Amino acid sequence: MEKETSQICIEIFAIGNELCYGRIYDTNSFWIADKATQLGARVQRITCIPDDLDIILNSLEEAINRNPSFIIITGGLGPTSDDLTVEALSKLLKIDITTSTEILKEMAKKENMLVEQLSPAHVKMAQTLKGAECLSNPNGWAPVTIIKKGHTTIAALPGPPKETKACFTEYLAKKIREKTNYASESKRVIVKMYESEISPIAEEIMSKIPGTYLKPLVSEYQTDKGLPVEIIVFAENKEACQKKIMEVMKNLERLAT
Repeated sequence: MEKETSQICIEIFAIGNELCYGRIYDTNSFWIADKATQLGARVQRITCIPDDLDIILNSLEEAINRNPSFIIITGGLGPTSDDLTVEALSKLLKIDITTSTEILKEMAKKENMLVEQLSPAHVKMAQTLKGAECLSNPNGWAPVTIIKKGHTTIAALPGPPKETKACFTEYLAKKIREKTNYASESKRVIVKMYESEISPIAEEIMSKIPGTYLKPLVSEYQTDKGLPVEIIVFAENKEACQKKIMEVMKNLERLAT
């Protein structure tokens, strides 16, 4: 597997003036690089660029010319005029921008209103590219856009870290794993804890056991039952995944009691 997975290269782009000004740490790239590596891929570049259309265009064009397996972009999908990721991809790939009616319907449902009542900000965040996969954000508003350019899969993820992690886990981990031939298993457990209590435990387990992801599902918390925690593990095969699940469960039981 080492020989095969070494060819699965990834480039990561973090977009945002606040990152280049040094006002906010680029935790997304660090986290994605860690997870991608655990999945058997090789991150060959991490680039931080400002909200400047020409710089974004030039940077992504250079990346495409290097022919990586994946280009992962975080940020620039919000509702303001300096959120330029979709526009940059449209110009770069020469593909028209479109607005996803399905995403608009989901937004309207979340806001308990009609699609026609959504604000221009909602509509901008529902933009994607014609022919691209437009996938709903499991932990926020702006959807994920995934599109192929030759050998390269380009994925644009929202910038807030919780959304980045949720979207990567939901959509990109599987695509990377399919390229590297890694397997995965998942299990959901209920803990009688709050997010603030379980989060450091989850981080400790993920740090201790490579190839694991634990996500407290805060939106599904029930006072009488507890907080669901989604466990996802990655390994060379199903048997190894099952062993890893058992190891995670033992650590979770030990640390959460």
